[in-house]
This record gives sequence, structure tokens and C-alpha cells, in this order.
Amino acid sequence: MQGTRWFFLACVILSGIIAGIVMTGSLPDGEIPQQVADGYGIWQSNNCAGCHTLYGQGGNYAPDLTHIHSQRGELYIADFLIDPTAYHPDQRWMPRLGLTRTDTESLLAFLGWIDTQEAGQDFPPRPILVSGGGNLSLSTGNTTQIEDNSPAGLGREIFTRRCATCHALTANQSGGIGPGMLGIANRAGERVTGQSAEDYIRNSIINPGDYIVEGFQDVMQRNFAEQLSSDDIANVIAYLMTLELADEEGN
Repeated sequence: MQGTRWFFLACVILSGIIAGIVMTGSLPDGEIPQQVADGYGIWQSNNCAGCHTLYGQGGNYAPDLTHIHSQRGELYIADFLIDPTAYHPDQRWMPRLGLTRTDTESLLAFLGWIDTQEAGQDFPPRPILVSGGGNLSLSTGNTTQIEDNSPAGLGREIFTRRCATCHALTANQSGGIGPGMLGIANRAGERVTGQSAEDYIRNSIINPGDYIVEGFQDVMQRNFAEQLSSDDIANVIAYLMTLELADEEGN
């Protein structure tokens, strides 16, 4: 309970800071680099908060971007900003902002600054929902150690940067925009008759519209076959195959 009270207090303080920023339309003078301030101006002028949230504050139409900088990386974000429609064809689209290179660099600086602020380190209250390499000890899942240079370790890094914003490390019907990945190693082999777990996961990455999990929409990015190499995809599959649910005895 004490941890909950501290988190609630932090949220109250943080909400007050964000509310002050919104009302004044500026960040505190002298406390951040100019490029970050410029990036905040771009965030404001393009009404990014109309769809996205930071620390849970803003619009709820699109994902929270508090930790997008560390989750996806600058190359991914910059590429996404050039043509957001390439990532979700035939689905709801983020508009092209038409940012200059300088504008993009400033916005990236702002998102990087937001990501590292002390007030945001405990956000969200359940970090397992947004961290691809998250703490599985918060669940009943597999806690096997993964070596960083193993296929599963490399796959975990890719998952963290590219997948964790939408797919949480929780059981199937929990989490964010897409199904939770905890237990995917158990479920994948049972989805389609005659199809192995590895083949099901591979097809779901390359052709995400083929099999839609009940309760979720067909909104997954459709160009991973171009964005990821065959080795990258194999490594992601290796990582996902470690995400097994424990049995009733906890084994």
C-alpha cells in the first residue's frame, strides 16, 4: 500500500506539472535544452496530444509515447514520421506531418527528454505492460535467463524496440493494442491445425491480417517483412518461444 500511495502522489505532482505546461503553453525556462523546447513546440503545433498521451495525459486515440524513444529508437520514429501510412495500410492512419529534418530532430530530442525524466521512471504503474524485455516475475510466466547474444536475446531486443508498444508481456486477453505475448509459446501451436507454433508466429509477423485474435482489431504494421531481415524474424520467434505459461504446479 505504501508503494501505491507514493505512486499516487507522484502522479498528482506530475499531473500538476503537465497541467501547468498545457495551460502556459511552455516548458520551464532554463531547465531543458533549446532543442527539447523546440520539439515541444512541434508537439504542440501539430496537436500530438489530441491523439497521444505522455505520462497518461492527453488523447487516448493512439499509444502513450512516454517511453517510445527507448522502446522503438530514433531510426524507427523518424521513419514512421516520414510515412505513417506505411505501417498500418488500410487502417486508421496518423497524418503525415511534413516535418523538416530539423523539426524531426527536435521532436526526437523532446521525446528522448520525456523518456528520461525522473517523474516518469515509475510510469506506468505496471511496467510489464510496456516493456518488451520486462520483468516476468510479475506474472506466472517463464523466468528463464536469456543470454544477450543468443537468438532469443537478440529477439528480445527487437521485440522491445518494435513490438512492445502494442504487445504486453501479459496473458492473451490482457495488455495494449495487440494481444499479450505471455504464453504465446503455448498457444501458437494450437491456433491453426497442422501449423507449428514457430510457423504460426512467423506468418503472424509477415501476414498479420491472416489470423486475428478475438477481441482485437486488424491494425498491426504490415511491412515487417521489409523492415526486418529473415534472421531478425527468426530471433523474434526464438524469444517469443521462451514466453511460456507456467503449469498449475508453477513449473
